[in-house]
Amino acid sequence: MEPREVVAKIPFFADVLGPADLDAVAARAQPRFFPPDSVLMQEEDFGASMFALIDGEVSVSVDDGRGGTDLVAKLSGGDIVGEMSLMTGARRSATVTALTPVNALEITKVGLESILARAPRLIDRFSEMLEKRQTELDSIHKDAARWTVLGLSRVEIVSLMRNFFFGAT
Repeated sequence: MEPREVVAKIPFFADVLGPADLDAVAARAQPRFFPPDSVLMQEEDFGASMFALIDGEVSVSVDDGRGGTDLVAKLSGGDIVGEMSLMTGARRSATVTALTPVNALEITKVGLESILARAPRLIDRFSEMLEKRQTELDSIHKDAARWTVLGLSRVEIVSLMRNFFFGAT
């Protein structure tokens, strides 16, 4: 499947971007393959990209503070992961591990900058997603203070993203 077809089938992008912006996202995305048990991203690492999952399944987990992990979610084709770090510059808030062979598109900050400038609705879409992820992490993790993005309102999240991408709020 071509990157443009993949991006167009992901509601997160398809619902808010026009054809030219979908083309631009796809043109800047890099196909990636992850065998089972490989780590796509590690909690506490810095991240400058996110993944749009084409197929396969991943687990999203957080350190439970007692030497184990808590499962936050399982994601599969059509889902995105890694958006919180990409959009805010915060460290990764979870570890994402391939449960099956995973094909994905990697989307970087550089690849999104010009699109975000033309498509402010995408920033709103990201803020909605970040707010949802915050709620998921809050319900799993009792120590919400350790998450640098958690606890912010949607307006504060949008301001953080605009500042991170464009240097202004």
